[in-house]
Amino acid sequence: MDHFIETQSLCHSFASIIGGYTILPISPQFPFCTIGLSQCIEVNMLGRSAADSTMVTDAYFDFGNFDAQGRALIIGRIPVEIRQIPTVTGILARQGILYKVVNGYSFSEPDLPIIYVASIECPISFAHRLLPVLNTLPTIPVHQSNKPTTIYMHETCNQVSNILGGFLIPYPPQQSFCSIALSQYHPITILGRCATQSPTVTDGIFSFVSMDSQGCALNIGRIPVQLKDANEVMLKLTREGLYSNFVEGFPCSQPMLSYIYVQQIEKPVVFAEKIRGVLYGA
Repeated sequence: MDHFIETQSLCHSFASIIGGYTILPISPQFPFCTIGLSQCIEVNMLGRSAADSTMVTDAYFDFGNFDAQGRALIIGRIPVEIRQIPTVTGILARQGILYKVVNGYSFSEPDLPIIYVASIECPISFAHRLLPVLNTLPTIPVHQSNKPTTIYMHETCNQVSNILGGFLIPYPPQQSFCSIALSQYHPITILGRCATQSPTVTDGIFSFVSMDSQGCALNIGRIPVQLKDANEVMLKLTREGLYSNFVEGFPCSQPMLSYIYVQQIEKPVVFAEKIRGVLYGA
């Protein structure tokens, strides 16, 4: 119990240092701490705003799997506007932080690549080393929206979660989006340390935003897949009329776990049923 109390304190301290928020504190069920960092980025996908979707604009950091010296595996994904890539990667290189730049979502305007970071060290030390990078980004305390959450939005979010067999991601009070995690089992190591239970690495994530009066929304998803299965999954998504693109996985991963990013404008329940069919064949 003392271990979890101590690591939960680390989780909150990490979030406080970077100006972020705790999503999942470390617990027996979730051995990795997950922290979000809100960014204000005006981005559209398929002609609709995705600025309120934290899975599109926010940075995420996981840490866990501590050794006897208190060093943890730390993993992060940071969406960065393409014009800022040279600045951010330059600072990461000077700070000695391992990084990798990959594509973001297709049909994103502007392009929003993702920078992965990874390290094995004390989380508090890493948070301080990361600050010069974060100081160049358009971070904000917490996402805010002028659109009130409706009862229909809540009901739809729960429906989608039930269809996918996932769980609602606990964020600080947000206004106009829904995000759902789908736990998946993918044996994987990063920098030689087990990352199988890292949500940022192995969870499927699905979200919908910008719902119109007909109940259609911009649906967004991230599906972790083994590299050998990527083409088959993308073919199934195409058959369902869903847009998708392939995104490389984290650096120093064994085996390489890739991602399929999915987008479509339609009713979230319909989108969820299509995704369930792709994932489970039903």
